[in-house]
Order: sequence, then structure tokens, then C-alpha cells
Amino acid sequence: MIGSDAEGVCVYCNHCQPCPAGLDVGLINKYYDLAQAGDALAKDHYMNLEKTAQDCISCGHCDSRCPFHVEQGKQMQEIRAYFGK
Repeated sequence: MIGSDAEGVCVYCNHCQPCPAGLDVGLINKYYDLAQAGDALAKDHYMNLEKTAQDCISCGHCDSRCPFHVEQGKQMQEIRAYFGK
């Protein structure tokens, strides 16, 4: 049983993989969380990813595989808006 503390939160476990669009969903979420926490390098690392949140095709594959019930389609929209890419 998964604790309610993690419900709806990406913990970078990569159960969502493989992404049909080739995104590293866990790493994208990790850089987003680090940037929001004030890590100055996280944005640079995100911007240098080959695929970013803007490449998400909202297919729902990751949502159906996530044991923490993260709605990654919505999350990717939020991340794209935050980083502008």
C-alpha cells in the first residue's frame, strides 16, 4: 500500500517509462522540483535535455502506469509553463 503522503506526487521512480514520446518523465519532474526549491543549476540542466515537457503528447501512458497516480499530462503543462519550454 502506498502512503497518502506520496499520492499525486512524482517520486522519480520511472514506473511510467517508457514514454512513447521519449521523455525522461522522472528527470523532468526532478529538475522542476529542484528549480522550485531554489537550485540554480536545475533550470540549466532542464533546458539542456533533449526532450522537455513541451514534447509531451498527453497520451496518458505514464498516467496509467504511475503507482502514485500523478497526472503527468497536467504536470507537463505546468512544467512547460514554468520553464517556458
